Amino acid sequence: MNAKLLFAAAVLTLSASASAQSTMDPQIQDVLIETCAHAQDNDRISLNKTLKANRLSKQRAVDKVVCDGKTLVNFARSANADRVVAMLEPYEQRSKGNVSISDIVAP
Repeated sequence: MNAKLLFAAAVLTLSASASAQSTMDPQIQDVLIETCAHAQDNDRISLNKTLKANRLSKQRAVDKVVCDGKTLVNFARSANADRVVAMLEPYEQRSKGNVSISDIVAP
């Protein structure tokens, strides 16, 4: 009887802690929603202000922010937000890295 009660208490505790970890901080969620909304609205000035106010670099936003399952730049592209895409594309190119291959011929 005691073993069953302990097991049930452990399961409840683990499930409660697992559900607490899966929820997002409401403030972070609001910032992400605001960022995605500015990108969709093609409002680069407001997007820049939001990123600065929350101490997010454009590089970090391009690398980490996901809107509707797409990266921030691809989300802006799908919304035809040309000004936002033009602002963020250089940061997207930096994150891809540059690889150059050159053949060296011995004399």
